[in-house]
Amino acid sequence: MKDIYKRLLIEMVANCKRSDRELAKALGVSQPTITRARGWLEKNGFIREYTVIPEFSKIGLEIIAFTLIKLRPETTKNSIAQIQRNAESFLKRNPNVVTAVRGEGFGCDYLMISFHKDYAEFIQFSRNLKLETANTEVVGSFVASLKDPIQYRYFTFRTLKEYLAKQ
Repeated sequence: MKDIYKRLLIEMVANCKRSDRELAKALGVSQPTITRARGWLEKNGFIREYTVIPEFSKIGLEIIAFTLIKLRPETTKNSIAQIQRNAESFLKRNPNVVTAVRGEGFGCDYLMISFHKDYAEFIQFSRNLKLETANTEVVGSFVASLKDPIQYRYFTFRTLKEYLAKQ
């Protein structure tokens, strides 16, 4: 990846709301260079989407949950396809799930992050998840209140800029 593409992407991770003119000034290049570079990043899949990160508690979301799921020991390769179909169906009905990824840690195989308006909604979500996860089991969830005044770092990508710049 060209240096300008990387530098532009890092700037946009911190704040994608800025105009091409503002980004050009910050990076010390021309506005047409930024416009071309942004187009290249979009066309080549480096930018998935542009979005806003709201103050979740102000829009009625009180809970964030990190749910760990593991495959049952008797799970076969054939049943993994069924697990994927079940997951796709579940996720279509639950747009409050912001990510569901395969991984490893704590003896688990999957991580799901979801937002909920309150604890009662989270409990119903958990019950539905347990009913629909054949060949898997929900190990547990870490649940946090988005209204808790003690938060050490709010959910943002702005700080990721510093990490990406070092890569």
